[in-house]
Amino acid sequence: MRRIGTWLKAAGVAAGVLAWGCCTAQTTTGITKNSIKIGLIGPMTGPAALFGKAVFGAEAIYRRINDQGGINGRKIELVREDTGCDPARGMAAVKKLIYQDQVFAIDGGLCSNVVVAVKPEIEKARIPFMGLGAATPKLAEPFVPTIYQPVATTDIVGRALVDFAMSKPGTKKIAFVSHSDDWGKSNLEPALDQLKRKYGLQPIANLTMERGSTDATPQILRLRKSGAEFVIVMMYPAEVAIFMRDAYKYGLKLPTLAPQSISLDDTRDRAGGPATVRNFFVFYPYAHPVDSPQMRKWADLIKKYYPSERIESFSFLGMSGALAMVKAMQDAGPDLSREKLVHALDKIQGFDTGIASAPLTFTAQDHAGIKGGAMATYKDGKVVVVKDWQGK
Repeated sequence: MRRIGTWLKAAGVAAGVLAWGCCTAQTTTGITKNSIKIGLIGPMTGPAALFGKAVFGAEAIYRRINDQGGINGRKIELVREDTGCDPARGMAAVKKLIYQDQVFAIDGGLCSNVVVAVKPEIEKARIPFMGLGAATPKLAEPFVPTIYQPVATTDIVGRALVDFAMSKPGTKKIAFVSHSDDWGKSNLEPALDQLKRKYGLQPIANLTMERGSTDATPQILRLRKSGAEFVIVMMYPAEVAIFMRDAYKYGLKLPTLAPQSISLDDTRDRAGGPATVRNFFVFYPYAHPVDSPQMRKWADLIKKYYPSERIESFSFLGMSGALAMVKAMQDAGPDLSREKLVHALDKIQGFDTGIASAPLTFTAQDHAGIKGGAMATYKDGKVVVVKDWQGK
């Protein structure tokens, strides 16, 4: 029965791809003799504006290509829209880009609630969409032939956080604190499954802390009584910072792990300084520390076009997807169309961007491009990247 189910799933994906290819002309909307119009969406304002830094990183990739002569003689024209991390604003932004601005493709989406909301509109319009940083697995599944996800999904992240905690010998008591929304669940549920299935354990505590919370005292006090050896937080940046601030206030010194939506530096600054983030680890989407020589050239590229922009870990999150878009548009040749772009993206295999912690691979059946990652923490005031508790 499993073989039959797998075959039917594969057949369904193939049918979707064929239907898209057969019924869609060689669409050149957003393309002129001299230009390619690409839309970008992200939370440039509001409480999640930190995520919007990824937009500047992606734009820097496209602007560099323009300085190098463009793609097969065409310059990229960028159209940016602010979603505010709000699904309604995200839908309005996407519709504007598709139907008013008539862009060729969209590179965007950092809040999972927004990309889930706009996914049906993207599918209906049959427009190529490269995610910037939203990690929900609902972007890549159910499969849509024109939607690509160049970051680790939350199910990969959730399992990785549990594996990291369990890499410390003798660990048996892991606690969780998460938002109760779809994004929180998309991180939490795979982590709970990993803890039970792989290690035969149940969480010592499973707490909620909702978005907009300004005090983590109840959660901290319950964790102190639980006997937890690790705490894994599945929350957005503002709430994680509040949690770390209050954990320090009440003397909770548990190793704390957070997903890739969290920045070490931002959490340190919001929570009150270096002492608040000792023993704090985040899932890390990059191959090297942000302040390393390997990442400096990408930081310098962003600064070239946005001199006043403060470089954060999120600044690099959209760059791998933008590099994949550039490569695919170049590979598609001078007679560019949406169909040819999708075909070229589906041929990207083991693409090492020099930024992401794992190579980027897309196929005609799987558009979740990243399958691995690492953890980052502070050591002697510097960010280090580690695979397990032993620092390997």
